[in-house]
Amino acid sequence: MIKQIIKESYKDFKIYSKEIDTIELGKKILDKQYEVIEEYKNTERNYVAKIEVDEEEYVLKSPKSETVIPQRRIQTFFKKGEALNSLINIQYAEELGFNYFIEPIVVMVKRGVFIKESFILMRYYKNEMIKTKEDIDIIIEYIKSLHKKGIYHGDLNTSNFIKLKTGEIKIIDTQAKREKIWWFKRAYDMLTLENDLLVNELKYNVEKKYKIPRGIGYFFAYCIKKIKKLSWIMAFRNLKTKLRKKGWKI
Repeated sequence: MIKQIIKESYKDFKIYSKEIDTIELGKKILDKQYEVIEEYKNTERNYVAKIEVDEEEYVLKSPKSETVIPQRRIQTFFKKGEALNSLINIQYAEELGFNYFIEPIVVMVKRGVFIKESFILMRYYKNEMIKTKEDIDIIIEYIKSLHKKGIYHGDLNTSNFIKLKTGEIKIIDTQAKREKIWWFKRAYDMLTLENDLLVNELKYNVEKKYKIPRGIGYFFAYCIKKIKKLSWIMAFRNLKTKLRKKGWKI
């Protein structure tokens, strides 16, 4: 049984958490009662920083792309948004016994017709990056077990995993979404991992470790990956990146 999520209104935001104590922590974030220790990313589309609240360290994330990119902003009329989805979906995965995630402890969402602003707060852990074939072996086993339950990562790169000082590997930067029928998203996960920089640097054979079922979902995922590599598509994506740097909201 999934534990009920607590919800409280505060300063035009809805604060969501599994624990009443962290609702109060969410209020401190909205009141800006924290110190920024280090900014990892601060762009128009994303904000990620290590912060300190009451002598405890956390990671604060604001997925701004869903508020500044028109097509993503419109989608929030129908959807819960990245922050709340992450809390709900990771909780679901953990109820199934998957303790692979750095989970959100509290999320804050401000919305009208569309989402206007949102925050995700997670505990900070001292960690290092994924480096070895043995690390990737563990990642593959994680993803195999998640895929069996219909859960996919959505951006399956080794940079979206961290290795704690205990040696345990954890998943970050995922909404842990589900697909019920075909293996399109799950196939896309593995095709993305095959193109990962570290995977290629180590000459790691993803296909040998985990062969995705060759159905219609795989076919479409494969075709989309190939299309994205076409020269004119690459040129268009590069143009979009340049325009975004100039302030275009696309």
